[in-house]
Amino acid sequence: MSLEYSKAKNETPTCKWNNIYLHSSYNPDQEAKRFTETLSPNFIPSNIIIIEPALSYCIPYLREKFSGSKIYAIRLIKDIKNEFKCDGEFLISDIEKIDNLESELFNYFGETELLNSFFITWPPAHNAFAEEDSRIWLMLKKLLKDCQSILATRQFFAERWIKNQINFLTRIEKTASINKTPLPVLICASGASLNASLSYIKKLQQRFFIISCSSSIKALFSNDIIPDLCISTDGGFWAKKHLNCLTKYQNEIKLAVSSESNIPSDLFSQNNITIVPLAYCDNYDSTIYEQLKIPYEKAKRNGTISGTALELAMNISSGNIYLCGIDLETSNGFVHTQPNELETENSIKDNKIFSKDKRTFIQGRDSKQLSLYRNWFINNSDRFGSRVFRVSCKHRFINKLGQIKDINFDDLIKMESDKVKNTADFFKKTVVLKSDKKTILSLIKNLINDDQWIKNYYPADCLMIDRSQDTNVKAEYKKKLDIKLSKLTEYISRQEKQ
Repeated sequence: MSLEYSKAKNETPTCKWNNIYLHSSYNPDQEAKRFTETLSPNFIPSNIIIIEPALSYCIPYLREKFSGSKIYAIRLIKDIKNEFKCDGEFLISDIEKIDNLESELFNYFGETELLNSFFITWPPAHNAFAEEDSRIWLMLKKLLKDCQSILATRQFFAERWIKNQINFLTRIEKTASINKTPLPVLICASGASLNASLSYIKKLQQRFFIISCSSSIKALFSNDIIPDLCISTDGGFWAKKHLNCLTKYQNEIKLAVSSESNIPSDLFSQNNITIVPLAYCDNYDSTIYEQLKIPYEKAKRNGTISGTALELAMNISSGNIYLCGIDLETSNGFVHTQPNELETENSIKDNKIFSKDKRTFIQGRDSKQLSLYRNWFINNSDRFGSRVFRVSCKHRFINKLGQIKDINFDDLIKMESDKVKNTADFFKKTVVLKSDKKTILSLIKNLINDDQWIKNYYPADCLMIDRSQDTNVKAEYKKKLDIKLSKLTEYISRQEKQ
């Protein structure tokens, strides 16, 4: 495998890969110009992403033809001599690394920008790298399909999230923010491996700052383990079921939630519960919190609550972080450690035709969501690996989480001191709020006129408007979006009158 540079007939640089020319041996510049002239996407792309391994002669012509687009290259060869620079590069020097490219592209662009990108292959690249090019296109097809699904989900739940925000901001009474701590953090999710770990956690709970993801709260409470912080980030209907158990306990509970989270309304007025508001960097929570003088913690939106919990733990602690019950794999029995609120709900519907065994078998199969969540941990593990560990009671995990090391509790005990925590040091002074409903609703109503806010909550509609080349089609999409925004404004106006 070798890259060989030479001069074309017109004295400009060209090159070959294993004796296959990657650019013309006569006039590479003219070849690139003709190729660019053949490109005719049926939408206005914000990004051009080209699979192009070498000298990039087409980049200036792409910039000329698509003046409003950024140009990116997927490279297939290391250490090339670029004649022209693009806005960013993604290197795939090994065919086995193509799966990593999927997460690199998603993490860099996000679903909206990927769906507004135009992908092309430089024709000689397909001749020289036929297998790699074919596999990349199969990966892109899957990635874009996943992006469509994510975007549809975001749009479907947009109005639910906005209504959750209104409920949150108008009902929140008692809040707190978190002090930085040198203590290690133990994050508990409800994977099947948590069950065997509960006795260890109970014994060691005074030595860790314990964060409980919402689905594990009931299992911890049932074993007399009181987490220092519970976290819930899901805006869906079923998410708040996991929080129902909080109404039955009298212990002091700190609950970290985003304003989009679906929360039982009676929790806000419960004396033993203090809310720790989370503000995502991709929406307007921080703006609203600051105007209302509500203390908050910065958070990163993630497909899985355990990912958001891990990012939060990295911010609040300088110590090691241990993941428990974050299995992200199939199971022959219950997917979640019991007791679990959703299992209690689902078991009511069990019958002879659709039995508990059949239901748990279906739930225990690997899914696209599990794979996506698992890949997020794997692809970000180089950021976390040095101080993040997955801990269990000698559980044999099917899948590794990249550079995140799997350890047992015996290893954990050796790694950490036996210093007992002081819970009072974890949180800043509690702030009691007097929510001004009229002010809050006015703030949200004003945001409805903000273009970036609209793109955040109605991404699919905005994408179709941005992509449309036909002015009549663009106007039709704009009209549909205006109707949705008008209905939302009417809903807020009704809330103002109540």
